[in-house]
Amino acid sequence: MIPRRVIILACAVTLVSAFFSFYIYDHPRVDAKAYDKIGWNFAQGRGYVEEESLAATPRLDDAIIRVGPGYEFFLAGVYSIVGHRYWVVWLLHAVLRGASVILIYLIAEMLFASAGVSFLAAIFFGFSPDLIVINSFLLTETLFIFLIIAAVYATLLYNAKKYSSTIIFFVGILWALAILVRPIALLPFFIVFGNLLWYRTWKNLAILCIAPVLLIGSWSTYATYRYGSFILTTTAGGYDLWVGNNIDATGGFEKSPEIQALRNTIHSVELEKISRKKYFEFLFGHPFKFIELQFRKLAMYIDILRPGGVWFGLYSHKWLLLCVITASLVGTTIFFVFGLAGFVVLIRGRTDILSRMFLAIALVAPLGVVPIIVETRYRYPFFPFLAISAAFFLTQKSFDKKLISKILLILMVFAGYDLWSNWNILIEKLVRILTL
Repeated sequence: MIPRRVIILACAVTLVSAFFSFYIYDHPRVDAKAYDKIGWNFAQGRGYVEEESLAATPRLDDAIIRVGPGYEFFLAGVYSIVGHRYWVVWLLHAVLRGASVILIYLIAEMLFASAGVSFLAAIFFGFSPDLIVINSFLLTETLFIFLIIAAVYATLLYNAKKYSSTIIFFVGILWALAILVRPIALLPFFIVFGNLLWYRTWKNLAILCIAPVLLIGSWSTYATYRYGSFILTTTAGGYDLWVGNNIDATGGFEKSPEIQALRNTIHSVELEKISRKKYFEFLFGHPFKFIELQFRKLAMYIDILRPGGVWFGLYSHKWLLLCVITASLVGTTIFFVFGLAGFVVLIRGRTDILSRMFLAIALVAPLGVVPIIVETRYRYPFFPFLAISAAFFLTQKSFDKKLISKILLILMVFAGYDLWSNWNILIEKLVRILTL
């Protein structure tokens, strides 16, 4: 049974998330605009294209280079029912956030058998400023986080229920849907796959793979045939690898002049092939620069001084923007300082299968982002794990001050390196905020 206070909390999170979205009422732009256009064109029967005029020549269109297709299908499903109405998507996002709060509570309860830890984890996650803000944009994060949390819960439930074949089928469905939204979900899926392989549960291993083969395989077959080259989900992977790993790269999504020139002249399938080639040329041709870039991106990922970076609709609300930035800094600090401390305590003291699965899935989350490109919002899928871990640490009877001091020192070193290596970008953003 889910306690009444958890249901009330989930409803409160849903209302707060929906209210914030309606208050700033931001229209899609940049990535969100692309997802919106693809979803709408698909709902209108024009196919999986971003530009309506290119419906007959999809190889010239940019849709396949966007992360997807899961979120675009989600938008298309909404638009085909209610029309081109953003507010319905915001409401559904808010509902997904409320459902995620309940799942966070259930995961923590399963791991720690403590209502206090579970409820605090749900509060941390539900009222995370960054996750409330991201709810108001047509971006993949809200749906992706929900699917990841649901998949983790189903995975832990499977292990707790002594390897039920019925549950593992739904585990496969949830991981397959998460992969279709963002392919980085392949990494935690491989953890689940490897666990079954290790224990040689062949029947359940086969059941786990049914949904991924059918769902991802069907889309991959369609896309490969349509574009004349193998595509698992989209061509975003190779392109992003090159953007984040070249001699002019900063770690974020800043395209070099060479990349921008090719982006404007060749279609996405050819660009993906060239991107992979350029990535390996850079890796072997400039190994020390490559290593420095990975360190820089790791610093960007765990920098507690980086507030949430998706503020499009907030620039017209100066005081709200300043409040959100402040709250984001506080929330990020709580997550990383106490969340990482909780991981250390778990690694030292827990050897049960549920804790090991939780830790393994949590700790591969950064590995799907750091080697490619890092934007502030790309670390949001790590927040649910940090929320649970932080709640666990803060409810311990003994407070390990030495551990907190060490983690703070490490985080400040990374924050200092991030500030040093990206000071011009950070100063530019700070000036823009102060001159609003």
